[in-house]
Amino acid sequence: MGAYRGEDGFFLSTATRALIIGVAVIVVCIVCSLALYMSKQGKAAINTGTNQYNKMMEDYQDLNKAMYDGLEVSGSEVTTLISKLISIRDYTAVRVKTKASDFVCYNYFYNEADNSIDNKEGREFLMELSEARGADHYINPQADFLGSVKKNANGIIICIDFVQQ
Repeated sequence: MGAYRGEDGFFLSTATRALIIGVAVIVVCIVCSLALYMSKQGKAAINTGTNQYNKMMEDYQDLNKAMYDGLEVSGSEVTTLISKLISIRDYTAVRVKTKASDFVCYNYFYNEADNSIDNKEGREFLMELSEARGADHYINPQADFLGSVKKNANGIIICIDFVQQ
């Protein structure tokens, strides 16, 4: 086994050739296995990063609504929010409970039983704010309201509740 010199140059015996080919195949298999392993690890890291990015974007998109969760705001801020959501036809209900009335829905009707909103006819929701100070659902601009948000199964904020303090 080994190399020997012939008239035209060095030649390898058949056993040496087979051994070199075998080692080459093993090295190629190891390199391919490492590449496959590294691509799987990279894919897992990319998926984790993508999930974190999607969660962050979901939170950011609803940030202007999520900020009301647990926040105490004035009645004027509540009326401004309601007017804005109605004017842009945002897919969000706003429920306001004053000391003189139970919850009143604006923009959409919020159904607590199945945690959904809709704007079908026959549902009780308002598309404008009451200006009459004597109305039960009048929102006093100087009153304080505690906000909370409700999300649907997809994690989208569908309702913002305000309760007068």
